[in-house]
Amino acid sequence: MYSQFFVIDGHCDTISKLDDVNALECPNNNHVSLSRLYEGRVGIQFFAVWIDPLSTDKCLHSGLQLIDRYKRMLDTYAAHFHPILRLADAKDALEAGKIGALLTVEGGDVLEGSLSNLEVLYKAGVRLLTLTWNHSNQIAGAAMDAHSRYGLTPFGTEVVKTMNDLGMIVDVSHASEEAFWDVMEISKQPVIASHSNAKAVCPHPRNLDDEQIKAIASKGGVIGINFYPLFLSKTEDAGIVDIIKHIEYIASLVGTDCIAFGSDFDGIETLPQGIEGPQSFPIIVEELLKLNYSEEDVHKICHNNFLRVMEKILK
Repeated sequence: MYSQFFVIDGHCDTISKLDDVNALECPNNNHVSLSRLYEGRVGIQFFAVWIDPLSTDKCLHSGLQLIDRYKRMLDTYAAHFHPILRLADAKDALEAGKIGALLTVEGGDVLEGSLSNLEVLYKAGVRLLTLTWNHSNQIAGAAMDAHSRYGLTPFGTEVVKTMNDLGMIVDVSHASEEAFWDVMEISKQPVIASHSNAKAVCPHPRNLDDEQIKAIASKGGVIGINFYPLFLSKTEDAGIVDIIKHIEYIASLVGTDCIAFGSDFDGIETLPQGIEGPQSFPIIVEELLKLNYSEEDVHKICHNNFLRVMEKILK
């Protein structure tokens, strides 16, 4: 069924850029558009709702407004998108030739310290929560927050447990090391880092060290390679070769079963040289095939690893 090449992209911030949902098909400055998704053979796109906790004290309200925007996008382009709430929806989308859309939230500030709000989000269609953004919150400490570093709070522990029970994917991208290890201990399900890279290749605080990569792999999770140049390379001229370096490094460390794509399109100011948007995924695939990665391994990286996690977690 999945013999044909397609990509699952585990993270984009396009929803925040769509003041007018019709912009998804018009020429614009965004990375993601309908034509580009099709050109890049993106079979499933994870769409993140991101709330800047520094710009509002009504995070849940802001998040629900963006979820409404996401649903308007789905309604406007019903001929092209199929919402994913469970694994069967992913299969239905692929069989229909539509783009599967999985709704995520980036930043647990949206919960405003209430577990009941997690169920509100679940009922609204959210199937993944990135526990933190750049700032520590009521759930956990953040990797980029040098002034307030800690692990999971007691509330955060309950959030992770409730996500396991509901059938939501726990995402540790942006989490502090302390929080990361707390999640690994508590979660009974695979854990993902939807848009993170290897610290050994690029020593950025947002990237994962070897032990973290091994822990995600051993738990059956995935790491979505992030295309942000600052997370790819210590130099300013990152390109496709640097994306490949991160894939190669993780593959050499733990194999290909935990590697995926988490582009961060429309959430990053600049793109690597040679990458223009989703339409560039086939170029990356061609490079992997040139390096003699087997078709099976390329299919794992492109989609099968994410499908495995979805099959395990989504109810």
